[in-house]
Amino acid sequence: MKLNWSKEKTEKCFILFGKVMLVAIILLNAWMTHKYYFNFINSDDASELVYARLLAREGKIISSTWKGSTEIEILNNQLVYSLLFHFTSNFQVVRIVGQMILSGIFLGCYYFCLRGIDSEKASARFWKSAFLLLIPVSRAWLFLAMKAYYIPAVSVCFVTLGLALRICKKEKSVKSKGMLVIAGSVLAFVSSLEGLRHLELTYAPLLVAFFWIWWNQQERKKWNHLLDIPMGALSALIWSVAAFGGYLVNILILSKTYIYDTDRAMKFPEVFTAENFQNIFNAILTVTGYAGEKDLVSLGGICNALSIVLVGTIIYVLIRLAVKMKNLEQEEQLLPAFVIAIFSVSLFLFIAIDMVEARWIMCSTVPVFLLLALLDKFPIKKQYICLTCIYIVIGMLGMREYHTIASSTTNEGLRSVYDLLMDSDYTFGYSTFKSGNLMTELTNGKMDMRIVQAYGPNHKLKNRNWLTPATFEYHEGEFPLILEKERTEGLFDPQEDWKLILDTEEYWVYEISDQKVFQKYLDKVEL
Repeated sequence: MKLNWSKEKTEKCFILFGKVMLVAIILLNAWMTHKYYFNFINSDDASELVYARLLAREGKIISSTWKGSTEIEILNNQLVYSLLFHFTSNFQVVRIVGQMILSGIFLGCYYFCLRGIDSEKASARFWKSAFLLLIPVSRAWLFLAMKAYYIPAVSVCFVTLGLALRICKKEKSVKSKGMLVIAGSVLAFVSSLEGLRHLELTYAPLLVAFFWIWWNQQERKKWNHLLDIPMGALSALIWSVAAFGGYLVNILILSKTYIYDTDRAMKFPEVFTAENFQNIFNAILTVTGYAGEKDLVSLGGICNALSIVLVGTIIYVLIRLAVKMKNLEQEEQLLPAFVIAIFSVSLFLFIAIDMVEARWIMCSTVPVFLLLALLDKFPIKKQYICLTCIYIVIGMLGMREYHTIASSTTNEGLRSVYDLLMDSDYTFGYSTFKSGNLMTELTNGKMDMRIVQAYGPNHKLKNRNWLTPATFEYHEGEFPLILEKERTEGLFDPQEDWKLILDTEEYWVYEISDQKVFQKYLDKVEL
């Protein structure tokens, strides 16, 4: 029996499917965070909200009374979280509502970029692909889709590319382009006040992309017009200068006022080895859902195979686009050039500095989704078949990751510690990092924690100035000291006045009577 096929009806079905899935994924991510809250978050996640609550109390968007990690947060998630703390003190509500708001901002930036590519086709392209960005295909992707940590970084990338694409359009007036250049400069400067991240992720790749376009242009013109600069290239240069200016303000001024670790210990290795390339390839696999050793015939094994296929497909597509770049019209080159550049520059950096995390690679992989806009160039049936295959692959990887979240027991070792704190009158305490800020969030702000670590040479504990308030008030009465055995066992000697009140497989909890005496003990470490 011959079936009648309608292009219009099929397109409407895909768009409707995308709309339904986008709403479903946003709600599912929120529900999963709520349902598996105890084991979903960790102390790094909780630190974001503890800092946001501090900002809400101080009425600021950035604080000098917080000891941060490797960068200062300015155009970042704390703007949303701290605002929400003005309306509620419930950590879980702030996390889930913040997750949904940040996802909305992220999708808005994605749509802005798609409109820069083609405003008429943007809506259809958005609905057919947007939900894919919020499916956590891997543990690394969780930092974007559900934990929202990297949403600001990727959003700046999308907005900057969207601005550049608009500037490259011939129909734009000089006045409009001038406004776009100014907006892009402000964004570049403000975002780079945080540190190097946006220079690495957005502005350096954008310069590389325009250099590549210029090179292709010179190849066509037999190198007779060296000063014929591609439209938009000057804007990219201005934005890069503005971004570098923001970074200079960061290291020359902000680093003197705000407390964070600016030394990331990144350096070129003495020699390049096969391990450098192996680490980066494994990180790419992890981003796309490769989950380590799994039985071949199992959900995990199938997902591992799909992850390998997905990586192979991405690399194949990027190579094909790179080969065909010089044959494209100049206005068509920026999108593929930027996507290839951002992926390649990130790989080079992480290979060169011999230091990589899968979630860092994830940030430079997200823009690959913009290439789905090029599916419109395929024959219509091929386009729908490719989209369906992408839906199936990402859907299966997402289902596996949702199952991983649901079955996680990450924090179960803290369950008895949590019960002890909730049944007590304690309102503050000290802890090693893994349970520190995490306990503040899990107890919904009941416990304010200070961070300590073991210092083996003296067999003592000392302060750990990492993701914690720089100043605090002293409290009267007893308080708990929570120590992770894995991090402290054999590295410190309990003092005589410490009372062991809980001993589990993973943790010790001591009760201490005098905070001032204990703080003097922490401060007296001889280095």
